[in-house]
Amino acid sequence: MTHRNQRRKEHPVRYRLELGAYRGAKSLVSLLPETMRLAFGRWGGRMGYLLDARHRRVALQNLELAFPEWPLASRKRVARESFGNIGTAAVELATTAKMDRESYLARLDFEGWKNFELAEQAGKGVLLMTAHIGNWEALAQAPVLRGKPVSFVARPLDNPYLEREIRRIRERFGNRTIMKRGAARQLIRTLRSGGVTGLLIDQRVHPNEGRAYDFFGHPAYTTPLMARLSLRTGAPVVPVFGIPLEGWKRCRIVYRPPIFPETNGEDAVDRLTLQYLRTIEEAIREWPELWLWAHRRWRRGQPTEASPSAEPQPSQPLESASDQASIKAS
Repeated sequence: MTHRNQRRKEHPVRYRLELGAYRGAKSLVSLLPETMRLAFGRWGGRMGYLLDARHRRVALQNLELAFPEWPLASRKRVARESFGNIGTAAVELATTAKMDRESYLARLDFEGWKNFELAEQAGKGVLLMTAHIGNWEALAQAPVLRGKPVSFVARPLDNPYLEREIRRIRERFGNRTIMKRGAARQLIRTLRSGGVTGLLIDQRVHPNEGRAYDFFGHPAYTTPLMARLSLRTGAPVVPVFGIPLEGWKRCRIVYRPPIFPETNGEDAVDRLTLQYLRTIEEAIREWPELWLWAHRRWRRGQPTEASPSAEPQPSQPLESASDQASIKAS
């Protein structure tokens, strides 16, 4: 029995109460006009900035690491806006939960779709790479609304009832959720059948699951799984970001040029992963208020330097045992 399953069995009453609170809040918010709903979400996020001292501190520490040249007032403004966007994103997810295909598609503007098509023409499947920037929930919906279902990786929520609720929303147009643990085998199968997969690689992973790569000038543990998948299958990686427009009433889906895999080998894994991180870093610099700064991307006790090759210590596996076996066997 896993630790996660133990926690689920220990708190069924709390989980049901959380589900009830979520459904009640969603029903209440749905009674408001769209402009008021989104304003409510933004206000709720900014209240979180004021009341949640721990995550506010993490956000400001992250901003100081990434933008040491900024004055404190600028870092506080971006942190406050980031919290506001998190609140708005939550309300937007509830707002679009009951939309049909046509209504949802009408909210999206596509920029650089030819980059997606160029990657698809390689015939190796497509790896969509993104980060927790802006409206990342819309990114998986955009391709399926154009007839391209996405199998995307996600960590399940601690609350299994909420997990089922959110999963129904995410999969209602034909997408498929792949649980993070042991995802490599399913991802490889999807890519080799010419399908589309998606990963977010901007969050810190455990040292046993990744390597310390340079990110904003500081070492940050990052999974090399995307680079390994690209090299193993030949699938190009397409960076994509969801940028809210008109106060979150619309969203611009921005597809950047595909990154094609190089010759195989550990050096290629590191070069590709660093290239992915540079692309994400550029997007964060362009839209700093849209990134999830409240996540502790750089943690105390990690290496003070990331080597150019980002080689791990011998005792550190690069992915979970099941992922390593899946990639090697495929």
